[in-house]
Amino acid sequence: IDECALKTHTCWNDSACVNLAGGFDCLCPSGPSCTGDCLHEGGFKRNGQVWTLREDRCSVCSCKDGKILCRRTACDCENPSADLFCCPECDTRVTSQCLDQTGHKLYRSGDNWTYSCQQCRCLEGEVDCWPLLCPNLNCEYTAISEGECCPRCISDPCLADNITYDIRKTCLDGYGITRLSGAVWTMVGSPCTTCKCKVR
Repeated sequence: IDECALKTHTCWNDSACVNLAGGFDCLCPSGPSCTGDCLHEGGFKRNGQVWTLREDRCSVCSCKDGKILCRRTACDCENPSADLFCCPECDTRVTSQCLDQTGHKLYRSGDNWTYSCQQCRCLEGEVDCWPLLCPNLNCEYTAISEGECCPRCISDPCLADNITYDIRKTCLDGYGITRLSGAVWTMVGSPCTTCKCKVR
């Protein structure tokens, strides 16, 4: 494989790629042009330089041998000058805390929790919630178990939650009463037994 011709090499901007048997080498001419500097937003960053992105103050980038590497800023809550926008978990002010939906639990800014099948987050005293993301299932029948939020695959269509019913179809209950597909009723003489007509 010729990494130089395919441009899959990792040589920095101002060095030359030389193909070798089983690999490649980066040759840099001597002098000031062999710096390992990085081209960034129309300008240059020096080899070894570290900076914060203009459009994302929570990310820090560095230039290393002509390559730019970016990552989220590490949060050090022991540092009194920690950026609370980037590190909300470091905000210990009482006004930045949140009470959960039941009114029984207090969360710090940056904390996450699940409530009623929603993912919630406390951010500077405000609670924000959004629906939980459930995995896509590749099966015919699914059901959501009691106490769970996401459906799971099942093999028994009688237990499935995802069946659509054709109300033009009917079934007879144990007393000969015609029920529409999808109808739910309580069994006569047994108030704790619920029945459902499942005809598709």
